[in-house]
Amino acid sequence: PDRPIFFTTEDHEYGALRRFEADGNGWDALHTGGTTTFLRIMDDSTFQWTTNEFAAKNSAVTYYRNAEGVIYHEGLLYFVAKKTRTLFILNLATMTYESERTGDQFSGKGSFNAQPDQVVLGENFKRWIYFTEDGGSSPGVYVRDVKGTYYTIFEAMEGSRYSGLGGDDPDETVGIALSPDRRKLYAGFQDAGLLMEFTRDDGFPFE
Repeated sequence: PDRPIFFTTEDHEYGALRRFEADGNGWDALHTGGTTTFLRIMDDSTFQWTTNEFAAKNSAVTYYRNAEGVIYHEGLLYFVAKKTRTLFILNLATMTYESERTGDQFSGKGSFNAQPDQVVLGENFKRWIYFTEDGGSSPGVYVRDVKGTYYTIFEAMEGSRYSGLGGDDPDETVGIALSPDRRKLYAGFQDAGLLMEFTRDDGFPFE
């Protein structure tokens, strides 16, 4: 695009999500100047991009405190609010949004009941969204399908070193990535300094 757009979140209760529209393009698009606006959630399922950072910060503390993982695909912007454990889906064309509490609609074993963190879209973008988890007694990695149902990929055993030994400083999962052939999935535990590689027993890709 002639004027590429970038989105960034800020892990703070007053951290307003930023939208930066660059004046130039190419490898130095972020160095040519541009326009910054901020996300302001309204109370009627709509939102706006505003230059009023103060209003956006007040919106953040009300609706999306401690925003984290953010990703864009086909006109939709996905991001999570850690403190309220909420997934937001912004429709950039209609300027409307949907939201849901992460992990509420769950299937199978496990529980996604701590703070959502990183967000990654799979190769089949309309099918799976991957999440890491910050804190809790068994931090893990989870996926959401198109119907809004969540499933566990893996999670720490409660009381293990990867759950912070059940103390006040639990670990978090980080670094979701898939290999180019989609047959290997990578993720890790941050504080434990552990990176793991997963493959399927049947040898098929994850997607």
